[in-house]
Amino acid sequence: MSKAKAIGTRAETAIRNFLLSKGYTELQARRNVLAGSEDKGDVWLEDPEFGLIIIESKGGDMAKKASFEQCKKWLEEAQREKKNAGANFGFLVVQRAGVGYPRAGEWYAFARLGDILTLCLNTLVDDDIVVRICLEDLVNIIRGEG
Repeated sequence: MSKAKAIGTRAETAIRNFLLSKGYTELQARRNVLAGSEDKGDVWLEDPEFGLIIIESKGGDMAKKASFEQCKKWLEEAQREKKNAGANFGFLVVQRAGVGYPRAGEWYAFARLGDILTLCLNTLVDDDIVVRICLEDLVNIIRGEG
């Protein structure tokens, strides 16, 4: 396995393990297989209320040093993958400098403001402003605990 692939696998596994720690089952939170140009996200979350949510993950030095502009581009990638998967939401999760794999809940999650508001209000809100929160906060919002 290449170094880049190993970093990606570790990041995806860390996110999945965090989701499991928050009460999702192994069937609800799982790593997805690569699909080439029609990629469908790295981690799939089947939420009982909101359906399929995909997470595009980035780990390692590339993620830790990424600019906000780069993260916005990666979030757009997550939005394409959301469409490819037929999912309801697509988010980006980026490893933070100084925050290892066991603490993935503290990694940054990037989302469209409209998606966050839709999750909070349970009504469709269309707003493309990009926001950054911690993965733990995002999951709490999804679970109705935020």
